[in-house]
Amino acid sequence: MADERYAISIAQLAIYVILFPLAAFVAFRHGFGKSSGWLYLIIFTAIRIASSALGIVSHQHPTKKDDLVWYSVLGSVGISPLLLAAYGLLSRVNESIPSPFRVRIIRFLHIPNLLALVLAIVGGTRLSSSDPSRQSQGRDFSKAGIIIFLILFIVSCAIVLLTLTEKSSIPQGERRLLFSVLAALPFIFVRILYSTMALFVNDSTFKLYGGNVTVQLCMAVIEEIIVTIIFIAVGLTVSSVRDDRSRKAYPVGEEQGYPMRG
Repeated sequence: MADERYAISIAQLAIYVILFPLAAFVAFRHGFGKSSGWLYLIIFTAIRIASSALGIVSHQHPTKKDDLVWYSVLGSVGISPLLLAAYGLLSRVNESIPSPFRVRIIRFLHIPNLLALVLAIVGGTRLSSSDPSRQSQGRDFSKAGIIIFLILFIVSCAIVLLTLTEKSSIPQGERRLLFSVLAALPFIFVRILYSTMALFVNDSTFKLYGGNVTVQLCMAVIEEIIVTIIFIAVGLTVSSVRDDRSRKAYPVGEEQGYPMRG
């Protein structure tokens, strides 16, 4: 099992080393504003590079417990940045309609998301403790965090469905952003389901520490990679807001330096 985890860490490191500069390019292309969403992909891919590297180091030096602890903690915080990336894309779509109320709701979701992230980190560190009381506290913190993530996921689904009812009002390019979030939601759900099962089901298969490697691969690792690729791919194909503004400010002909004649 240790060798399988080692192989997964190597594979993740190789994949995210490629995805990180792509995420950075997309974020730079669209801008680093909070509503862009791709900024969080930079954070997520950086976290996965760090967690994969720690997984490799912990395998090579099994006596260094700190590396294993942080490998596990970083491995448990993947839900937050992926949801934040989805919020960013949804926010941009709803700004294009426009729907100020939904945009405000989406921005508000960042607060409980941050709370859930803190609970996940604190819970993860305490779960790795040898003290049974700290382990119990860690499980409670982690359960609270995953419940918040599950609620946030449900709210996100509702926002997507409401936005879909106004599909005809969404510019063609922005629709791809909406459909990318729609395509990513099932994979995010499976990722949340994996953590939920790990915390609420008394089955060693879903243990956060030392659980079944194949289940982790199929319900967490692959899902995160697919969501990241979906969001990066749509970012590469959709025009940036700055490009759209430029086209509106300079009609075809004027932007080439030729004044329009009417």
